[in-house]
Parts: sequence; C-alpha cells; structure tokens
Amino acid sequence: MEYSQFTPEVTDELVRVHEQYLVPAIYAQWANRVAEIAEIEVGQQVLDVGCGTGTLSRAVRLETGLTGKVTGLDVNQAMLDSAQRQSPKIDWQIGDATAMSFKDNQFDRVLCQFSLMFIKNRVAAIKEMLRVCKKEGLVVLATWGPLHHGGAYDVLINIVRNHVGNDAAKKMSSPWALGKPGVMDALLLSSGVNEYECHERFGQAPYPSMRAFVEAHLRLAGEFENLDEQAFQEVLSNAHTKLRPFLSPGGQLIAQLNANIFTVKDE
Repeated sequence: MEYSQFTPEVTDELVRVHEQYLVPAIYAQWANRVAEIAEIEVGQQVLDVGCGTGTLSRAVRLETGLTGKVTGLDVNQAMLDSAQRQSPKIDWQIGDATAMSFKDNQFDRVLCQFSLMFIKNRVAAIKEMLRVCKKEGLVVLATWGPLHHGGAYDVLINIVRNHVGNDAAKKMSSPWALGKPGVMDALLLSSGVNEYECHERFGQAPYPSMRAFVEAHLRLAGEFENLDEQAFQEVLSNAHTKLRPFLSPGGQLIAQLNANIFTVKDE
C-alpha cells in the first residue's frame, strides 16, 4: 500500500459529512479512550491540537471540571464554527499547529487526535506541542495503526483504485500514513523525542449502511463530485459484493479501525 500526504479541503459539505458519519462512527468512541490514556485531572489546562469539530475537547472538559480549561486549536474556521455552536464555553482558537501563539510550558496536557497525518510539517508540529507543554506534563498523539489487510477500509480503497483511479485511492488511504511500523518512531526521534510509550488499541467503526460508508469516504477524499451517476453506481455495485462480509444483520457496515496512541513526557 502506497500512502501520500493529503489534506482535504474543508468545506461546509465536508464538515457535514464529518459530523454525520465520522463523529458517531469514529471520533466519539476514541475521544474517551484518548482522554483516559492522557490521565486528565480536574483543574488542568489542556490543549487539543487539530481539534476539528471538538469531539475530544468536549470529552476532556468533562474531566477537567469547572476549575480547568480546555483550548481547541484548528486551522480550519468551518470546523471551529461547528465546534463553537456545539460547545460555546470551550476556548476555540484558529491557528497553525506548526507555529502556535501559546507560551512555553503553558499546558498540562497537549493532545492531538488523528490529525497529525494531515499536517505537512509534522516534526515542527510535534516540537511545538512539546514547547507549549509543561515540563511535568504529557503530550498525547493518536494515530491510526496499520491499515488492516483485507478489512473494510482496505477493500474500499481497492474498489476506488479500480473504478476511480490510483490518485483517489492514495487520498483515501492517507489517514493511515503514520500507521506503518517504524514511521512514528522515526518521526518522534526526528522531533527530539527519545522516550515515549505506544498504547495499541483496537476498535470498530460502525456506519449506518454500505452506501453511507462508500459515499462518505468518497466525499472526504474530494472524489464524489468527480463521478457521474453511472460511475458511482459501478462503485456501489462492486462494493455491494465485496463489502458484504462486513455488514451486520441490521445492515450496518462494521469496519475494523485500530489506533496507536503515543504518550510523551516532556521532562
């Protein structure tokens, strides 16, 4: 599997797809798991880097309590607008993860959930997270593990490659760019990190239907609008056959989705 770095254009439509499909299928369940590994405590100052529409920030705020503070940082205003509408009491800020405006040693916890793979200069971003984290604090980086061979996502990517093209398949596989063994290790070492822990976790992503699974990811890759009705129906026809093993009796599509969550103590 060949991976490329792809940052989708964030439009109102992408935010809608993100909230309708990815949040319930993926981010809602993983936010609690990332927060647990981060060992959030009441009263802490927490930064959520690449916060998107704020799923992790909201989970963390339940742990910090009224005496703590959660700041969500994202480069996309459309994502932050959605986050603000849902949770106006969290401090949402627009900004670049590679050049943050925060002070040195400002936060007890700095979290980055499934957004590092979309940042062009990942080394600079990790260095910035370390800079703004307190010396006794913790930086937590959640990335997807290796793409499961023969799993629903792998099958979908191969369908897209056959019907839409290799470039579209590369874009669709980009979330797993940091999952290949050794990639995150090299990235952390390049960022000056010598000691860290990797917590491997296993999960599933439920989608309401096979069509929802296919269409959502074509839209997220920016390819849905490039397909005419006939081409989309060909993709669906192939998916109906090859994704059938992943359908539940109720018609949901269940995709395996595992994560590696790295914890770095800035000592």
